[in-house]
Amino acid sequence: MRLAILVSSFSVPLYSVPLSAVHAEDFFFKDGDRVVMIGDSITEQHLYSNYVEMWTVTRFPDWKITFRNVGIGGDRSVGGNSRFARDVLLHKPTAMTVDFGMNDGSYREFSEQTFKPYMDGLQGMADQAQAANIRTAWVTPQPLDNDEQGKTALTGYNQTLEKFSEGVQAISEKNSGKFVDQFHPYLQVLDAARSKADKYNRITAGDAVHPGPPGQALMAASILQGMNFPSLVAAVGIDAKQNRVVSQENCNVEGLQATATSVKFKKLDKALPFFPEDAASILPWTPILDELNDYKIQVTGLA
Repeated sequence: MRLAILVSSFSVPLYSVPLSAVHAEDFFFKDGDRVVMIGDSITEQHLYSNYVEMWTVTRFPDWKITFRNVGIGGDRSVGGNSRFARDVLLHKPTAMTVDFGMNDGSYREFSEQTFKPYMDGLQGMADQAQAANIRTAWVTPQPLDNDEQGKTALTGYNQTLEKFSEGVQAISEKNSGKFVDQFHPYLQVLDAARSKADKYNRITAGDAVHPGPPGQALMAASILQGMNFPSLVAAVGIDAKQNRVVSQENCNVEGLQATATSVKFKKLDKALPFFPEDAASILPWTPILDELNDYKIQVTGLA
């Protein structure tokens, strides 16, 4: 299946933008994957997981890939480990994402009493994933977005979550997995918003623990970028003076008619850009719309 955008009459100003290439081979997910996404209630919301899926299938519409969400509210890594056979192995996945930590720290200061069970639960899942030959992306928890005033969100329980994120990295490295840090990119966006306001109001919607669509889109973008998601949707380069298509990437261009003042053509894209409309309120604070949707037309030779 191909997804198409038909541009029948498109007057294009001069843009000087370098074209880039698709690097699908670097992306964590692969054609043919069966993906399971395990986590707690934040995963169970079916928001960031759906966004990750939509970005993937619109970027690679020809892929045969399936996604299963097995998040359970209130769960911790020990719970994920104990239900792994029932909820993960049942689907015979080739790849999975693991996102625990929000509940594991018990919403208090960092303590080995909560950290050790967290690490044991993650390692238990790592052992089971390795035995089943499942490629694993280990995802840190996202920080809380609370109404505490100040220029940084790295206070209170977020300091605990940062320590737990370091634990995720240790598990990933120990088990040759893919480490995905969403904690610090998310925190950076929160801090940027805090620095611009005398009185801070949450920008991720939902509640401090469970983001709404704006925060979950930020989660999905951070996760995808950590997985080396290819940003290029499609790109075309046109020399209007010579009435010639100079380059085309991930698209096919036909019927070019160029003059000194305009360019007209038909363009069949092999992918589509994506962004969840109900998450648009996050965009003043982060460039993830453009970062994940590199969609270019470069025209030279116009008057």
